Amino acid sequence: MNWLLTNMEPTCLAKIIRRYAANAVLTGRLPCNIYGTQNQLQAFSEALYTTREFDKVLSESEDLETVSKALTVKRAAAARFKREFGVRWPG
Repeated sequence: MNWLLTNMEPTCLAKIIRRYAANAVLTGRLPCNIYGTQNQLQAFSEALYTTREFDKVLSESEDLETVSKALTVKRAAAARFKREFGVRWPG
């Protein structure tokens, strides 16, 4: 399986990563076992957590500063995800 992922075209791999990430954001669960380096796993976890937190703040808070801070944290996590995986975070 690792050979397949390593030798897959970048566009196909990007689609797979984004699909699983989007599914995780929507359901709150990982759709399968995720494998990667420690940095990749941390980036995925952080992006998922901050996206869920942002969605929660957005639905519960009317304070613009609180929403803005949550969005900044979410964008930083998404940037780290992109550095680690080479694809944009879907959430």
